[in-house]
Amino acid sequence: MKTWMNKTLLAVSVQMILGVAYAAEEPSLGGYETVDETVTQQAQVGSDQPTVFAQPEKPAAVNTGSVEQAASSALQQQKGDATKETNLEEVFTSNERQYSLIKQGDISSYYDIDYTYYRDTQLDLEMAQGQLYQLRVQENATHSLTNTFTAQYGLRDNLTLTASLPLVAKTDLLKDTSTAGLGDISFGARWEPFPLKAGRLPLILFGNVSTKTGDSPYEINATSDLATGKGYYSAGIGASTRKYIDPVVLFASVSANYGFKESGLDQRRGSRVIEDFEPGISGGFAFGFAYSFNYDVSMTMSYQQSFNTGAEFTYSSGESYSPADQTSSTFAISLGVRVSPETIVNGTVGLGLTEDAPDVSLGLSFPLDILGFGKKLK
Repeated sequence: MKTWMNKTLLAVSVQMILGVAYAAEEPSLGGYETVDETVTQQAQVGSDQPTVFAQPEKPAAVNTGSVEQAASSALQQQKGDATKETNLEEVFTSNERQYSLIKQGDISSYYDIDYTYYRDTQLDLEMAQGQLYQLRVQENATHSLTNTFTAQYGLRDNLTLTASLPLVAKTDLLKDTSTAGLGDISFGARWEPFPLKAGRLPLILFGNVSTKTGDSPYEINATSDLATGKGYYSAGIGASTRKYIDPVVLFASVSANYGFKESGLDQRRGSRVIEDFEPGISGGFAFGFAYSFNYDVSMTMSYQQSFNTGAEFTYSSGESYSPADQTSSTFAISLGVRVSPETIVNGTVGLGLTEDAPDVSLGLSFPLDILGFGKKLK
């Protein structure tokens, strides 16, 4: 019994000594041994169990296919965004041409047909010795159809020249008369003074000169005839800008025009004769946005407001008359449809918001390039 206890104590002592020696050879707590290629784990369960070696761990494989696929997806996304922005800008500038330029040497032409409808109530009366006679309320409606041919030429990449030739047809129900003829031919230019840079809004300055080739309203019989022009020369300047914010294009513009005085007139208005006319100053602003539903269809919504002030008539008697300032506001919706990869047709509906604005206006615009009128000059 005593011998067995001694042997047991000796075995326990030897095991304790071996355990302390083994613990002394282990790395400190939290440390790891450095090996060349594999990590070996030794598990010892009792003194008579064999040592088990773990299989070396394989290094994590890099999935090159996933990386390439992610890079390809990112590149396609960038291309898609660029294509979407380009498509939206093309559709937008096809209808709002004052916000864009064409490249040097390029020419393009457009055909615009616009219909406007004015409805007005007029008082027909006569006053004698402080009393009114022949008081009559008359409803009048005027229909106008304007066909405009516009040509553009890129003199430089940042300078585009334009010319417009309008053909006008009018009908007045109260006068029971119609007319058709040439309108006022105009010339213009659009210039981008600063190159495009990231983070900076594009700025386009534009100017125009309008002639008086149409029939003047101050040189016709005011009671029975209709005019196809405004009757005076004018010059104007303006500025426009735009901003692409996915998924829309925001735009705004402002302009001002000056009308040159017309003298030597001889038009009878009632009992007086007009000799001189000062058109005054006119101007306006517009803003809105364009949205592309898809590659083929887009929509533009805009608000436009214009004013005229400083007009004055001078009569042969030496009297002068200054009419009240006029303000015209219009809300317009335009729908653009791509009928071919390079051709976009735009239809516009406008609603007058003030008394001086047309009650309803309709418009259709498309490039004449589809008929072979657009090319690049070498």
